[in-house]
Amino acid sequence: MTQHGSSHRIPRGAVLGEILDRFAPCIVAVALLFVSFPPLIRGIQAQTLPVRLTPSNNSKQSQESEAPTVPPTRSVDQTIPLAQIADRAEELDHLLQEISSQLIPKSELQESQTKAEEQAAETRRRALQTRDLLAGDPTSLDLEDEQRYWRSRSLEYAAERKLLTLRAGKLEEQVQTLEAQQPEWVATWIQIHKSPGIGAIVERIKQQLDKIQAAKWQAQEQLNVVLTLQNRISQQDQQISDILARVRQARERERGRLLQLDGRPLWEARDSQALERNIGPSFHRPFDRSFTSAKEFLGAHKIVPFILATVYLLALLGVFKLRRYVASLPEVSAEAHQVLGRPFSVALLVVLIGTGQYVASTPIAIAFVFYLFYLVPLLRLLAPLTESKLRILLYVLAILYALSVAYLLIQLPPPFRRELYALLVLGALVSFSWLVRPSRIGPLLSLNRKTRVLMVGIRAGLVLLAASLVANVVGFVSLAQVLGLSASVGSFVAASLYCGVRVLTLILSTFLHTNWAHALPKMRTDSIERWGGRLLSLAASLLWLNSTLRLLNIYEGLMGALADMFQRPIGFDLVHFTLGGALSVVLILLFGYSLANAFTFFLRKVVLPRLPLNRGVPYAISTIAYYVLLLLAALAALSAAGVELNKFTVLTGALGVGLGFGLQNIVNNFVSGLILLFERPIHVGDTVDVGGLVGMVRRIGARSSTILTFQGAEVIVPNSNLISNQVINWTLSSQWRRVDVPVGVAYGTDPERVIKLLVGVAESHPGVLLARPPMAFFLGFGESALKFELRFWSDRQDTWFQLQSDVTVAVAKALREAGIEIPFPQRDLHVRSIDASAAESVASNGIRLTSSADATGRGIRA
Repeated sequence: MTQHGSSHRIPRGAVLGEILDRFAPCIVAVALLFVSFPPLIRGIQAQTLPVRLTPSNNSKQSQESEAPTVPPTRSVDQTIPLAQIADRAEELDHLLQEISSQLIPKSELQESQTKAEEQAAETRRRALQTRDLLAGDPTSLDLEDEQRYWRSRSLEYAAERKLLTLRAGKLEEQVQTLEAQQPEWVATWIQIHKSPGIGAIVERIKQQLDKIQAAKWQAQEQLNVVLTLQNRISQQDQQISDILARVRQARERERGRLLQLDGRPLWEARDSQALERNIGPSFHRPFDRSFTSAKEFLGAHKIVPFILATVYLLALLGVFKLRRYVASLPEVSAEAHQVLGRPFSVALLVVLIGTGQYVASTPIAIAFVFYLFYLVPLLRLLAPLTESKLRILLYVLAILYALSVAYLLIQLPPPFRRELYALLVLGALVSFSWLVRPSRIGPLLSLNRKTRVLMVGIRAGLVLLAASLVANVVGFVSLAQVLGLSASVGSFVAASLYCGVRVLTLILSTFLHTNWAHALPKMRTDSIERWGGRLLSLAASLLWLNSTLRLLNIYEGLMGALADMFQRPIGFDLVHFTLGGALSVVLILLFGYSLANAFTFFLRKVVLPRLPLNRGVPYAISTIAYYVLLLLAALAALSAAGVELNKFTVLTGALGVGLGFGLQNIVNNFVSGLILLFERPIHVGDTVDVGGLVGMVRRIGARSSTILTFQGAEVIVPNSNLISNQVINWTLSSQWRRVDVPVGVAYGTDPERVIKLLVGVAESHPGVLLARPPMAFFLGFGESALKFELRFWSDRQDTWFQLQSDVTVAVAKALREAGIEIPFPQRDLHVRSIDASAAESVASNGIRLTSSADATGRGIRA
């Protein structure tokens, strides 16, 4: 509406909607009201005009007397109390400021519209080129290039459509928020606009209404633009989907005619008049299409070269540092030193391997040029590590691959292409046949298994080259190109992947010999080196198989057949599953188990030792992390198997019943294991005494713990025994142990002299801990000796027994040198009766007889 002297506007749709929804019974009265006040009717007609954001300079009395046209019967309970108007106005200002900050500037909207129009024009132009290509006789590489291009465009449009959807939802939410704010302010204005003495408040309310209307108009305008862009991009995305469907159909037709005669014999293929007519378009169109695709890709990924250069520099610095570090290590192999002596090639190989997945989505021209960089590490790194007789094969293979790339990039007319391709295949066939002749390569076959496998692969490549040459000459043009490229490009891919595996294995082996890997046990180091090489070889084999199947143009068909086989239901009655689901469950469990072991090993050996943690905490953290990862892997496997986790309530009840019967001990031991991990009364490596069993704790598991006795036996002890029974831990808070050596000397020896001698012997031994001085004590009088005890401390729990033996030997030697006797046990023998001859013999030896009258012939009793 329009006010005399006011800039306030209220949307016509909001006023009419309010009238129709809530005041339909009074429609006649409202109409009469409009007729009675013509200025208000003119205000309603002016609702389509833009909103003015600044108030006019008319008087406050005019602003108060001329109100916006709103239903006068709006509910009073929606009004804002006068005391809260200032606070609510401040909150509204913050809300409007937040909404305004989230709005896109008009310049950016116009730029987005212009960009969308340019993209639409480019999509239409490229779609026409693709249709012309599909109407002709495209090769499999042409179709692959087109599929890559349109697939990347489809992903771009999908991302843009997703962003526009989020933006539209946000704008719609903002419009709804503003519409929810407006009724309260309108109702408040209606209630107080004629109240005397509060003109400033009325003016503040009108200003807030103007701000709401302006912000809502801007948000609605942007919402309309976003919805228009979203609709346009959706249409373009649908067009791209149609083109992709046509390209897939063309590829299916291409695969279907591989075994069909799709050309005349080579000696009849050239038609001079047709060649003159088609030489221009057949050369320029494919070149223009490839150039356009490469230009658009590089334009859309301008930051990629900078990222690649940065990654290359970082890899180069890492290789330099590793080479400088291992220069003085004798255990590093000569091959590793030779490879690290070419740091630029090693860094390039690392970058090429790291960006392989990214290059797989680039246009064919860029991909083949990028793969040419593999020639550098192949010739600089792999060639010196290869036998001299096999090294020439790498050079010939590199030349063959370079010529194949030139043949693919330079789009010659079909007759010329066939003849040139036949010469290329013939040259490769002759060269490799001569290089692998038995008289030259025969002695190498007995060297190792790798050489024999290489010979099998070379012979298979020769068969493919011969079949390609024959197919090209006869007229199977598509089949000839597929077979020839599979032999040449596939061999180069195999050599490049082998080079990558060889170099990465040497780098891994070198790294494991550095000080950075000294925290790893020797057994783990050997396992990592062995399994690391195997995993790299497996990954390289899968990548080579993937590329070979794509070159043979059977990848999609094979993957489709495998997908159907894996998705076929298997089962009986109500139990059904798929082979893919079963394999996914097994793979998830294996991967989860491997990940849990690797992560906890890295956590326990590398990360946690560097943190200031108490003894036993690292083991507890790593063990808990291990079981948590296993639990997550089990849940992921169940989810992949289609098991609904909310159905486990029944299983939980059944498990509770089982716990009450047969699983009590298992749960008791499991809970005891958790107590051991959290409370840590026993640590791994502690020396404990459990019921007379003395040994070192090797492992604390979920159900039981392992104790290694000093005799070498490994005893499995349930965790509940370690919690409920008395356990002596010799090393809970300290590795110190007191050692006691009992000593007995003859009567008549000076005790103070003995104490001093014992303390001196203990102090002179290097293994005795002097932080707690040795002490000797006189314990009392024995039956045949004076009792002493030497007490000293050892700082190592694993050597105290040997220390006790050494000190005891030293004590015996010191007593002997000091002339102190260690007495034998002495006893008094009382004889009750003895015969006469024995009594005389005893008396002659100076032994006193207590009763000579008892010298009779009875036996002797002690």
